[in-house]
Amino acid sequence: MSDDIAQALAFIDSATLKPVEVGLYSRAAVLSEEKDRGKYLGEPGKDGAATIGAILVSVLANLTGQNRTDVANTLEFASRHAAQEAGEDNHTTAYWNKFKKSILLLGWSRQKDQRFTDFIDGQTTGAENFSDYVIDNVKSDPLYSSTEREVIIRAFQSLRSQPEKRAFFRRFTAGGDKGSIGVSVATVTDGALAMRFSAFTFSCNAVVDDYLISSIKNIKADVGKNDVVFAADQDTFDTIRERLEAKLDQATDDYIDSVDI
Repeated sequence: MSDDIAQALAFIDSATLKPVEVGLYSRAAVLSEEKDRGKYLGEPGKDGAATIGAILVSVLANLTGQNRTDVANTLEFASRHAAQEAGEDNHTTAYWNKFKKSILLLGWSRQKDQRFTDFIDGQTTGAENFSDYVIDNVKSDPLYSSTEREVIIRAFQSLRSQPEKRAFFRRFTAGGDKGSIGVSVATVTDGALAMRFSAFTFSCNAVVDDYLISSIKNIKADVGKNDVVFAADQDTFDTIRERLEAKLDQATDDYIDSVDI
């Protein structure tokens, strides 16, 4: 057994995941029947999307069913472990740093990692809400290909148009005068699974009720952004998958929801 695999297994066994209260729109029953979070990301051969905690994750059509499961399991495990480690405030750079560290311990390698800061004045930015700001940022971000940008934008538009799914996402993204939105897209290149990820954190001068749709006309906010590219080690995933799923299934609560695109 390689050192990387041994480290991943030890991390899974020792990690404590933050429990999540089952909400009004419970996914727990579905997960108890299927035991496969990848189903929320759609069927192979089609683009798919889901919300996992504070992350809107999209996958391109070329991901297999197993790829989708690996992506969903990774993001849920890393999100819940980071939430447990970070404490009450999940809308900070510290939270997303713990999130990234968890992913690296689960058999992914970091190919690129860069940070940016920005300032938003809702009177002048041109964005109606923070999701508009994120979409505009993604449109101009060279991290994403044109195909990846298109699927991310479709996912945002679909999510914002569905009140029930938006309310579910709000539970993880809104923290009063602080909020955060993670954007992720996964693809397969030359047979290898890769994931691009951006974390946006917002520290505002007033309370924002919903970081997807609430007007920011009278809001000013400091923004942090972290772009990361991860590549999966398939040998590690094939070895740790069963242990990872068993740990997640110890507390199957509302943490993931599909988004039709």
